Amino acid sequence: MVGASAFAAAAPAGPAVLGQTRLPRQQAPMSDEAQAERDIRRDATSVADLLGLTVGAEDRRGAFVAAPHLLNSRGTLWGGCGLAAAIAFTQARGARECVWAQAQFVGPVLAGATVRLCADADGGLTQGAVRATVDGRTVFRAGGTFGRATGSVTRFAPSGSWAPDPLDCPPREYPDWLTFPRDGVLSLVEQRWARPPRTVLDGTPGTGRSALWLRLVPPLPLTGAALALLADFTPVGLIEAIGDMSMGTSLDNQLRVLAVPAGEWILLDVRVEAIVRNVAQLRARMYDASGALVATAGQAALVHRVRPPGGGAPGMR
Repeated sequence: MVGASAFAAAAPAGPAVLGQTRLPRQQAPMSDEAQAERDIRRDATSVADLLGLTVGAEDRRGAFVAAPHLLNSRGTLWGGCGLAAAIAFTQARGARECVWAQAQFVGPVLAGATVRLCADADGGLTQGAVRATVDGRTVFRAGGTFGRATGSVTRFAPSGSWAPDPLDCPPREYPDWLTFPRDGVLSLVEQRWARPPRTVLDGTPGTGRSALWLRLVPPLPLTGAALALLADFTPVGLIEAIGDMSMGTSLDNQLRVLAVPAGEWILLDVRVEAIVRNVAQLRARMYDASGALVATAGQAALVHRVRPPGGGAPGMR
């Protein structure tokens, strides 16, 4: 399976504030490869650029590398990047706007691996189908529906206008003892809590609902591919649900797009429906800065509980 999702840790002490350009302690001089990665993040004008996606429209093939800035906290490809790549690849071949997409992860994508994408010959451009491989081994399959963007949306779900302005919300932070690399996807996204996180992590189950403001850094157009990347923050809800530090590994990701978002921020309103045999069933509503519902997301994620060194309680201060 592809390790996909962010730590579902809330805001314990620690200096690593997402969205700020703070270098790790004792930062070594940057290699040429690291410098290139930094340039990609700075110069990208789309998610396809951010992924380093190349596309051969005539032979229905594409590719991208699982570069450091596309990795999750476990050092493998962020699952949302896989779904985003499939969407961007299909659109680069001539498809219209993403209406619906999903990806099923069947194998890991390790750091530095080249992921090759192949369009299903029977998929066409309205119903896109993509197979992703690494060295001939299938790592995920994706499919989606693509169509003409519409300006008319009838919404029945409640709006997201209840959420405070993102800049009035506290940033999400991580404790120092979590030693995962900070230069992966988490370095690309500013996170702010729209609902205050739990302050006592004693394993007591909670409500299963969390809400987080997200913004790509630097800002990129919030296309379907961008929403797919951001939707993979849904496992953030695990900390509230299980009352423990945790992270999620995506087994599958789904995205349904309603409208083009306004502004740079996305509010991810998450609900953990259930955890069955250590697999969490998750869903989320995605709102833009105006409070309008712009997409819905869902996934199944393998739950990993995380403990501080020495096995102490993962409380927050």
